[in-house]
Amino acid sequence: MTTLRLSKLIALAVGFSALNGFAADSGLRFLNEYSIPTDKTFQQVKFGGLSGIAWDQQKNVYYSISDARNTPAEGVARFYTLKIDVNDKGINRVDILSMKELTDEQGLSFKTQEVDGESLALTPDKKNLLWTSELGSPLRLSSLDGKLIKDYADKVPAWYNAGGDLKKAPEGLRNGLTFESSTVTPSGKFVYIAAESALKQDGNISTTVSSSPVRILKYTVQSDGNVGELVGEFIYNVDPIPQVTKHGVNDNGLAEMLAISDDKLLITERAGRNASEGFNDFDFTIKTYLADVSQASNIKGEKSLNAIEKKNLLQPVSKKMLIDFNDYTKAPDCIEAMTFGPLINGKKSLLFVSDNNFQPYQANKFFVFVDDNGVLN
Repeated sequence: MTTLRLSKLIALAVGFSALNGFAADSGLRFLNEYSIPTDKTFQQVKFGGLSGIAWDQQKNVYYSISDARNTPAEGVARFYTLKIDVNDKGINRVDILSMKELTDEQGLSFKTQEVDGESLALTPDKKNLLWTSELGSPLRLSSLDGKLIKDYADKVPAWYNAGGDLKKAPEGLRNGLTFESSTVTPSGKFVYIAAESALKQDGNISTTVSSSPVRILKYTVQSDGNVGELVGEFIYNVDPIPQVTKHGVNDNGLAEMLAISDDKLLITERAGRNASEGFNDFDFTIKTYLADVSQASNIKGEKSLNAIEKKNLLQPVSKKMLIDFNDYTKAPDCIEAMTFGPLINGKKSLLFVSDNNFQPYQANKFFVFVDDNGVLN
């Protein structure tokens, strides 16, 4: 059963509340879904493209990065500061507090198609933002004013070909399937980043009958966000494509990570497909897993999985499904962001956000769960 609520307040469009409760074996209780239509604007710019989100507990605000590519249709590269009113009934309201452009070190706009912000993480000292991009440098550090502090392209091993010609190169990242996620561990000691799909030399993208071996990279990080040594590379197997259509596009990939300890991660996989002819209607299967890298084989320094002796003995990152969004909503949309939120009755809350891709058939959706059973401790 669903109920529809209208809000006349700033920005905040239509709230959609779905049936509360647990799915089988999830351990997390779903509270509700809240939606802001794609035609929403803020400061005369389309509000959307939300591909990463991070909660600042001290200020009780959320920073959310847009994947705008500095084009007329999408606007400049940017991130938003949001205020999300959430309680034991779910999300009541989402206010857009500010919008800041992400700029280079001189404070100038990035060039068109030079950035595609996909994830962000608040630094341990809460003063800066680490963010990943599918275009150009895979990892950057910016101030809360949006100005670039440092570029960490040189931290990614050469065989990823990050920032290179991905379409023609025989090895490295695949075009459109590059660095999609980032997270800083609660201890403030490490930052993880990961691409959406396998390196070309490691294996294929997911198919209906096979998984894709995605690499997760683990770095040391300082309080101000300065990224240090690469200490681990681990293989996470993205699920096979769960559903296909006859209309052409069917995929599955690693969309986001959220650290719950130095070794445990929440990982969201996003599978998308054409719901009709053309590129004007998509639907999605979204699943979130509890993953553990502590027993996984560390393949740091290995250029190719196929070059590893006895690769059949490699231990991948373990995973256990926590959430299948199909249990809670008929239209999860393109969920690409997740973060913790405030305690609800003393229990952790977990928020998800979808990327509307600036498309009229999609929406900016917010979902909230509460951890009644201590699954995320």
